[in-house]
Amino acid sequence: MKRTFLSLVALLGVAANAFAYGGSKAYQFLTLPTSASASALGGDNVSLHSGDITLMQQNPALLSLAPSSSASLSYFNYIADANYGSAAYGQAIDSVSWWGVGFTFLNYGSFDAYNEYDAPDGTFSASDMDLALVYNRRLASHFSMGLALKPVYSHIEDYSSFGLALDLGAVYYLPEKFFSAGLAVRNFGVQCSPYEDERESLPWDVQVGITKKLAHAPFRFNLTYTKLNKWNFDYVKESSLYKASSSYVEAEYKADVSWGDMFMRHMIIGAEFIPNKNFSVMAAYNHRRHKEFSMENAGGAAGWSFGANLHVYKFSLGASYAIYGPSGGVFGINLSTCIDDFRKTEKE
Repeated sequence: MKRTFLSLVALLGVAANAFAYGGSKAYQFLTLPTSASASALGGDNVSLHSGDITLMQQNPALLSLAPSSSASLSYFNYIADANYGSAAYGQAIDSVSWWGVGFTFLNYGSFDAYNEYDAPDGTFSASDMDLALVYNRRLASHFSMGLALKPVYSHIEDYSSFGLALDLGAVYYLPEKFFSAGLAVRNFGVQCSPYEDERESLPWDVQVGITKKLAHAPFRFNLTYTKLNKWNFDYVKESSLYKASSSYVEAEYKADVSWGDMFMRHMIIGAEFIPNKNFSVMAAYNHRRHKEFSMENAGGAAGWSFGANLHVYKFSLGASYAIYGPSGGVFGINLSTCIDDFRKTEKE
């Protein structure tokens, strides 16, 4: 007996709300941060000069700012019992070029299936994954560019899809000024094999950001501007049916969002307190997340995120918590290390 899309629709409804940046885009999981630092700083950051190898999945140009031969593992406990994790590795080729590889896997869990008569018909699972193949090159003493080719695979019940995405990025950094700026075009690509007959577009995004640490105080600030490729998010406030020529037509009423509010919905503001090189704490505010996840006519902490980094021996441990409002929060953790540090110890 053929299964219907009843459970699938419910699953996609959960996913659309969970990802905050819903819409009819395929592979929304590509927008998720795989770095605890990126998650703590609002979910997107293309300019952070912190040596975190996982940030190459935010901007492939940041690979050159991580120590050579670095590895990282990440895990995030997501909304609605979904979980995702990531692994990353980067290695210098020579003094001006690097290569890296990253893998991300998201598991939605198990769902009840129903047939066309609305009767139980077992269970099904759903998952997404992508592989990032990264190349980075330093073009000048303070300027690097990178690209990442990402094969993507998605599986929902008996349906599957395959796609290809591409990230392009650039970063300009001045270590002596404690300043870096980044630009990234993320998730630009095509759905090669759709779930059924109709192909969907990918959630591509153009982002720009700056990071600046104060010269004489232990504070660093991050400002990221997302979705330069799309100004208006076209929020639908409500829909209704009205009668026209003996038939009913659905009408959508767009939400009234002011210019200033829309401008802020593209912006993420973050700050870090760095008392020493082995410890830091972070906080950020994502206005779009706050507006999209907060209850109507109510405040709340949706849009805020927090985190900390701790370096012990040869390992760096990062943790983050991002608040998504009544639907819950997202906890993330990642562990990274520089393998060359162990090689130096062996030689000594």
